[in-house]
Amino acid sequence: MATGRRVVRGLATVLAGGALLLGAACGDGETGTPAATVTLPAAFPKADVPLVEGNLIDAGERAQGAVTVFNVTVQAKPGGYQEAKKKLADAGFLALGDGAPGGGSQSAQFSGKGYVITVSSVQDAAVPNAVFYSVSKA
Repeated sequence: MATGRRVVRGLATVLAGGALLLGAACGDGETGTPAATVTLPAAFPKADVPLVEGNLIDAGERAQGAVTVFNVTVQAKPGGYQEAKKKLADAGFLALGDGAPGGGSQSAQFSGKGYVITVSSVQDAAVPNAVFYSVSKA
């Protein structure tokens, strides 16, 4: 019976510790907003690829064959999609095409400096004014 109490006591300690960690990861406790900070991958070409200003809410990289693809999501201000396209054009990227908006989504593709970039936005996305980037080496 003593072994059973130790197991229960140990399990309770682990659960309590997990609750403390979960509470700490949930932010300030008032809004329930996660306090996690998203950063760009170390290899992201920051010097070459300008991003729209806003809150970086997702960033990652993955290998697709021999090519690395970076996916970045920025919660921008209203008009962020248009601003993102302008920043890319002003940085010397050539617009390859601007997809016709359909179903509340819009996307455009750019090329330059050795990269192919697709920038898109979905009008009624879960994150308002989100601008999505897909960046890969050309």
